[in-house]
Amino acid sequence: MIKTAKEQFKRTFKLISIWILVALAFAFLYYFLPGSLISSRTGESVKNILDFIYFSFTTILTTGYGDIVAVGFIRVLTAIEGLIGWILFGLIVYKVVSVKEDMILKEIHKLSNDQYLSRIKNFLFISNTNLVRFVKDVQLRKIAKDSVIYELSVISTTLKSNVDDATRFLLTNKDSINGELDDDEVLLLINGINLCMANLINSLMVIPKYPKDYVLYDNVSKIIESGKKIYGYYNLSLKNKRMDDLDMLYTKLEEFEKAYT
Repeated sequence: MIKTAKEQFKRTFKLISIWILVALAFAFLYYFLPGSLISSRTGESVKNILDFIYFSFTTILTTGYGDIVAVGFIRVLTAIEGLIGWILFGLIVYKVVSVKEDMILKEIHKLSNDQYLSRIKNFLFISNTNLVRFVKDVQLRKIAKDSVIYELSVISTTLKSNVDDATRFLLTNKDSINGELDDDEVLLLINGINLCMANLINSLMVIPKYPKDYVLYDNVSKIIESGKKIYGYYNLSLKNKRMDDLDMLYTKLEEFEKAYT
């Protein structure tokens, strides 16, 4: 955002510089045209270069105090200078306003991203909590054997949706020009997925070897697919042990899935 604002201010400064150069160019043009300007107080021709510069700037600003006036065809030049001044002034105002608009839009985008990121992390935390509870309930035999697969299928369905949201969010911000995620935010989100994957493996390890549940394994397969997308997009830019652990968990999950296929 700061980089974009700097670029916009540079463009605005260039327009202001052009505006000043145009005013100076017309001032010297009037200066080299004898008798082009006269003083309304004395009725004599203006000869001081500073007076020509003063007249040119009042003309391009369209203020026109009337103490110095143009005569003859020079009035056409003053009209042209005034028109150019209006055009340049309009462009300068547009650039200044667009800088503020860009900053506001980017701030809104960042706030929206922060809220969505917080929601995704909360949902992943809930899924992780449900997986931990599921493992404990199975080990303590609080869930009937004929309900174990169904219970994990429900939890994995929610987890799949949460991981899909996290994947879509991460990849969108990675590819977007307006992406504002830093490495810490990415790692926090990936770490949340990492914890869910670890507890998902634990959950799969404690279920009885009943006939294959297609909903459960379809969810597991899609969770692996989403995880690989994240790892593939961020592997080159983020060298971290968590990423290696995440990849290892995906590999274990795939092996587990193949063993039950």
